[in-house]
Amino acid sequence: MKRKQLIILAVILIIVAGLGNNVAYAASLCVHPAGAGRCFTSIQAAVDAANSGDQILIRAGKYVEQVVISGKDLTLVGRPGAVIQAPAEMQDTLSPVFGFPGRPLLLVTDAEVTVRDLTIDGANSAESNPFLQGIVFLNAGGVIRGNIVKDIGFGEPRLPLDENGFPVYQGDGIVVINFLGTPRSVTVTENRVLNFNNNGILLDAEADFNDPTIANLTVQVTNNTIVGSGQNGVIDQWGVFIGGFGFADPSSSITGTISGNRIQNLVTVGDHPLPSVGVVMFNPYNLEVAHNTVENVNVGFVANQVVGAQIAHNQIVGPGPEVFGSSGVLISGMDSQVVKNRFRKLDTGIVLFVEDPQLGSAVNTVMDDNHFDGVTIDVMSSPGAPVAVTLAAAEAKMTSLWSKLPHR
Repeated sequence: MKRKQLIILAVILIIVAGLGNNVAYAASLCVHPAGAGRCFTSIQAAVDAANSGDQILIRAGKYVEQVVISGKDLTLVGRPGAVIQAPAEMQDTLSPVFGFPGRPLLLVTDAEVTVRDLTIDGANSAESNPFLQGIVFLNAGGVIRGNIVKDIGFGEPRLPLDENGFPVYQGDGIVVINFLGTPRSVTVTENRVLNFNNNGILLDAEADFNDPTIANLTVQVTNNTIVGSGQNGVIDQWGVFIGGFGFADPSSSITGTISGNRIQNLVTVGDHPLPSVGVVMFNPYNLEVAHNTVENVNVGFVANQVVGAQIAHNQIVGPGPEVFGSSGVLISGMDSQVVKNRFRKLDTGIVLFVEDPQLGSAVNTVMDDNHFDGVTIDVMSSPGAPVAVTLAAAEAKMTSLWSKLPHR
């Protein structure tokens, strides 16, 4: 018996030796601010040296740099205290690949990447770093998990104007965009997005110009905490935006799950006419929005032209009577469900679009077992007047960006 085992072991060793250099092993690289343990001193240097499949372990310390990962499937893991901080003068790394300016601290393109347990600190440097962003996945897939993304803005709410007097929305925490035909799946989970200026998490699928029938983005947005600036009279903040644009068939649009998130303190008051919103949906297909808690917001969910959406088991709490015009869910589209949600401290619980000239109607929308507490009007239908300001906000926010996509 022992002789047989020795023969088997010898055969295994011969096979392994015969494979030689044909076997590729994933390496583990490390980064340390002082280069301890033969680690790289910058994250970008480690990325440049890495091969697809490698893991980069980022030890505690402050790394004042921008990081770009392009075409390499990597895993970035931060140890407690690992911080990527915005340099005083950042480079526009987004224009070469997107056609629109952007200064992300971490940019991932054309790859499958995991980013875990890092602090992404914009240092409120948007004044010197216009179009400041935290983490951007562009035509990429992977996982964004357990990160803190903070101070992506000016230090206080602000809405700059361009030379023609039009608003220039900027300051997004986490951004995921796919505009190519290669399908991508991205999981955004267990992150904390704090003190951002515009959108906490932005998720966008743009149809491939050459074939608008291809579905290209599935997202799972779960168990994140998104905290806005609270009451302000300057800018309408959105906790999560998820949208699909240009698809020939609704079933090809962006899809996935938004579940278990806590979104709070998004309130516009005073002179600024546009409401802040917990979750904005535009043209998604079969999107599940469930078990989220949205508190202290002008509007909980805006669901525009949704198809097959399931909005269920959410809790939406408004800012109370001191802020006029608050709503729980505004919805248009078809074949969707709004069920078993709890609405509190709002002027209106659910608003159904009816023959809106731009967004149509809420067709075949099922509403059942929703609970209303301290809500002035539980359910109302409207041709769009009460929600016109929300639509105007969407147009203002998106026009400056989507009109300048490379294929438009």
